[in-house]
Amino acid sequence: MGKCTISNELQRKKVPYAINRYFNECRRLYGVLDARLENRNFLANEDLSIANFCVLPWVFRHDWQEINLQDFKNVQRWYEMLMSRPALSKGMEIPK
Repeated sequence: MGKCTISNELQRKKVPYAINRYFNECRRLYGVLDARLENRNFLANEDLSIANFCVLPWVFRHDWQEINLQDFKNVQRWYEMLMSRPALSKGMEIPK
């Protein structure tokens, strides 16, 4: 997901091969997350754990990755649930 973010958003020189390669890999990873979150609220078990906090910053940049969360309904539900927590939402906005 990081390579997709860099290729799409942060890299000055756009390299189509890199953008396509990392976008496709990023979509694959979102698919893995989506499958994992089917019938679950959280990634590792039924309780909020550090696993969720490790993945959330990557999903937070889905717009930079040009990923539409509507394509991944379980990820979208999980993301919205986590971001509805005021302290977590505020923390994800640092620095601003």
